[in-house]
Amino acid sequence: MNFEKHLKNQILFAIAYLVIGTIALITLVILLVSGNIEGKLLGIFGGLTFGFLPLGILLLVDVYRIKRNPAMQKQIELKNEERNIFLRDKSGNQAFSLMTCLIFGFWLLSLWVNIASSLLFPILLGAMSVSYFTFLGLNARKY
Repeated sequence: MNFEKHLKNQILFAIAYLVIGTIALITLVILLVSGNIEGKLLGIFGGLTFGFLPLGILLLVDVYRIKRNPAMQKQIELKNEERNIFLRDKSGNQAFSLMTCLIFGFWLLSLWVNIASSLLFPILLGAMSVSYFTFLGLNARKY
């Protein structure tokens, strides 16, 4: 793995996050000053602003810390070994397959029973996380 290329990509992502967050912040301020903002727009632009700006800033701070700390560089190189990449990919594929079956099953169930999507989405999100980490643990033992 080319470590300098990795850091350069991280800096590009951080700049992109900062640009999106700044545009959302400017739009939010303009809409607030003009008084043309409603509930949903406030939530959308507020979420974009307070999601992307801190992410971009913290990503730049992380890149700076990594450049100054050789131990963190070694840890990133170990994280991207071939076996670890294989385990993450295989676990992700298995979790995706399981979630596809669950979503299809919930869809079939919703044809007969009225299921509220406000209850269904958090359940599916939690199941996706749990299934990924379960498959990751099982595959780590197996391979």
